[in-house]
Amino acid sequence: NNAIQGDATDILEMIPPNIEQFIASHNQIYGRLPASLNNLPKLRQFNMASNSLSGILPGFTESFAILEELDVSNQTNGVKGPVPENLWKCLSLKILNLADNMLTGTVPSVVGNLAVL
Repeated sequence: NNAIQGDATDILEMIPPNIEQFIASHNQIYGRLPASLNNLPKLRQFNMASNSLSGILPGFTESFAILEELDVSNQTNGVKGPVPENLWKCLSLKILNLADNMLTGTVPSVVGNLAVL
């Protein structure tokens, strides 16, 4: 709950690669999540709930192997499109909140492989 305003790409591309937690919920951050998120191999918690993100979710690569929390819920503009299939390969994922967006598709059966979710 700060008063951070700006484009998500501009903000997120300034994050150091060794960051473990990024929490910027309840702000006025807008735009797409950049592909550069894949360059954060130590990221465990990513929470940008209640902003104005839009566009599609980026692909989640092997660099997200230790991601435990992903929360991009309650976006004013709504994240759109399908949930990237690689998200289901984040085996450390404990919290996943994608509520109140405009995502499409179905949840695949491989979600059962996420034993701690």
